[in-house]
Amino acid sequence: MKILYIVEKRAFIHNYLHFADEKTIDEFYEKLRKDDVLRSKLESRAIKAEDDIRSGRYFSRTEIEQRTATIGQ
Repeated sequence: MKILYIVEKRAFIHNYLHFADEKTIDEFYEKLRKDDVLRSKLESRAIKAEDDIRSGRYFSRTEIEQRTATIGQ
């Protein structure tokens, strides 16, 4: 039933968006823009990580354990 709840929220926002004041519109816009920027950054990082793996640029678990063994001591 969660899908219906999301659909109801979207319908509410859509129906009442033209009643919102400029401050609310600005806040909503900034929230959505930041989410979009974050999504783009995460996608870019994921693509780079996949390229690194394909190219063999990664550390094994043992190498990571050795490199981090003395952190915090």
